[in-house]
Amino acid sequence: MGIKIGHLSLSRFLRGMLGTRLIDPVEVYYLKDENTFYPIISKSGCSSIKLDLIRKYNPEFNSKFPEIHQVDPKLETDAKVERLRFYNFKPYRNFAQGKKACLVIRNPYERIYSCFLDVDKGKNIMYKDPSGLTKFFNIRQGISFEKFIKKVISLPDHLCDRHFRSQFFYLKAGVKESLSSLEVIRLEHYNLNTEKTTKLNTNNKSIPKDVLEALQKNTSFKKRFSDDISLYESGR
Repeated sequence: MGIKIGHLSLSRFLRGMLGTRLIDPVEVYYLKDENTFYPIISKSGCSSIKLDLIRKYNPEFNSKFPEIHQVDPKLETDAKVERLRFYNFKPYRNFAQGKKACLVIRNPYERIYSCFLDVDKGKNIMYKDPSGLTKFFNIRQGISFEKFIKKVISLPDHLCDRHFRSQFFYLKAGVKESLSSLEVIRLEHYNLNTEKTTKLNTNNKSIPKDVLEALQKNTSFKKRFSDDISLYESGR
C-alpha cells in the first residue's frame, strides 16, 4: 500500500506539486451534436448548469443537490451529453481543439465568499475534502475568512480543489487558443432553456458590503484572480 497524505497517494501528491497532474480534474459536459462543451466550474452555478444541460435533451429529468453530481448525463440524454474528466492539460487541450466552449462564470468576489460559507458550514459531503488536500492545507470548517483568503491566495491553481481555483484556469495552457470559438456568460445572465433555469445549491446570504470592499482593496487577491476579474468584466 502506498504512502498516503490526506486521502492522496504520495505519487499523486508529488505529481500535483510538480504540476504534472491536477489534484482535482477538469470536468466538462460535452454536447456532441453542437460540438460544444461547458467547463464545469464549481461555485459558478455548476449544479444548475448540469441539470439544465440534461434537461435540454430530457425535459422531464429531475435531480437535486448533491445527487446531480453523481448522474451520468450520457445515460439520461441518449448520449447527447457526455461527461469527461481530464487530469492534465494535454488531453484537455487536444479535446478542446476546434470546439466551441461556453464558459459560465460568476463574480469572483461573490464566488470566493460563497465557497467560504460552504467550507465554514460544513454544508455537505461535497466539501469534505474534495481534492484530498483540503485537510493537508488546513482548509476546514471553522477557519476564519481572513485565513481562508490567505490560503487561497497562496495556492496555485493546479493544487487548488475545484471550489476555489480560478475560473480562467479552464482556458489556460493553450486551451483558449485551440478553440474554434468561446462564449463567456455571466452566471446571472445564464439561461439555457426557454423556461427559467432551476437553481440548485444556492446560498441565501449575499456577500457583506464590508467583505466585498476588503476584497476589492486586497491587492494580493486581485492579483491572484486578475484573469477572473477581467474575464467576468468581458462576459455578457
